[in-house]
Amino acid sequence: MTLLRPAPPRLDPASAAPLLAHLGFVASSDLPDRPGPAYLMVALRDPPTLHHFDPELVDYWVTDRDRGVRRTLTRQTRVPVATDFSWGLIRLVDRLQVTNEYLTFGGGLAVDRVDDDTIAVFTSPAPILRRGGHSQGWDAGAETLGAFFSRFLLAVDYVPGFERRAAHADPIARYAAFLADVLARSQSSQALRVEHLDLWTLLQAEAGRIRERHPDDWRAGIALRDDAMFAMPGARSAG
Repeated sequence: MTLLRPAPPRLDPASAAPLLAHLGFVASSDLPDRPGPAYLMVALRDPPTLHHFDPELVDYWVTDRDRGVRRTLTRQTRVPVATDFSWGLIRLVDRLQVTNEYLTFGGGLAVDRVDDDTIAVFTSPAPILRRGGHSQGWDAGAETLGAFFSRFLLAVDYVPGFERRAAHADPIARYAAFLADVLARSQSSQALRVEHLDLWTLLQAEAGRIRERHPDDWRAGIALRDDAMFAMPGARSAG
């Protein structure tokens, strides 16, 4: 579920556990509901409750030696865990291989045992967007972000050094790259702006906020977006 009220300003596994008392996972994103941070909280229990979606594992991405590497969290994972997670997909999987999915720009992960449960808290200064699944719909902008990350993956294959630069960028800089990309594409197409007017208005406001409050990250995001564009067909020949 998604919290209808803001989460506490700081969350760790112990403080997240009461929010998960009757749930398998809870998301509290910051787009468009409120300023960040955004949270995804997950409870891994044995046995499953059978009263809601019961995650048994969580797939996510980290940076290892400048490269993206997938990690899997289960009840057997040694805790406590305190680490950074990277951009891309977070997937919650239950015992039937049913999933709920999120897209993220990266952040920090804390995992620990609380009573008999393994509690994981993903925290990001940028939005964590629902990408559908068994128990939820899609957040505004998630489909667009998925396409943007596909272009990132293309750049990893074709642009020298891009994977390292993207891996070491701040999550807000990655978010800025996304905002710059969406706004540039929308500005070139009135039909696209009209079709997605609410999203266009929201992301314009977000871009203004990042420019004002995080100018260094905004500039880094522009550079990252420009690097990714070199992987697109015809980009090099277009200059």
